[in-house]
Amino acid sequence: MAARLALTAAQIERLDAYAALVRRWSKAVGLVSRRDLARFGPRHLHNSLAALPAIRKIQQAGAKERLRLVDLGSGAGLPGIPLAVALPEVSVTLVERSARKARFLNRARRQLNLANLQVQCKDAADMPANCCHIVTARALMPPPALWQCARPLLKPHGCMLAFDRIEPWPPASAEADLAAEDFPGGSIMARHWERMDADAGGFQATGLLVIKKQ
Repeated sequence: MAARLALTAAQIERLDAYAALVRRWSKAVGLVSRRDLARFGPRHLHNSLAALPAIRKIQQAGAKERLRLVDLGSGAGLPGIPLAVALPEVSVTLVERSARKARFLNRARRQLNLANLQVQCKDAADMPANCCHIVTARALMPPPALWQCARPLLKPHGCMLAFDRIEPWPPASAEADLAAEDFPGGSIMARHWERMDADAGGFQATGLLVIKKQ
């Protein structure tokens, strides 16, 4: 994973320390399910870091100011904390309305010494308009509903990166109609998915959808 995602040994060490924090505090704070603790790396860390190529493309597109990323409904800090570790040059804000979870996120910020990370204990609707270049959320709500929350927060040409279980996509020729219907004011920039082991056998689809604000 480190070589594929261009992570340093220090970053891998921080991700391991973060996983240990989640395992230590998960039961008390209600972070992730007990079953998921045993597979926290592949199910949560690796899935969160799947956004790195998309974010690096956004960086290369030429934002002159420092990129600001807002992670909505951050919960245990996913995907925001892994992305903050991997992208120290990006300013990451975790938005979590649960005070108990926000306290855990601040603890993780301090213990991991993440200078590019801040925590806001508030509802997404209370975030200021045009405050960021990227909005992320992981299984918070269906992508069309998430777009309604994310679009006001994004600067012009900013992008929403939605992690979700997804159904098979329509052919590329139908993308414009899909965007107009489900993502008004946005266009589909990228989409990809992979098959993961489901909880009760078989497989489920999980993916990343990138919507650009027009």
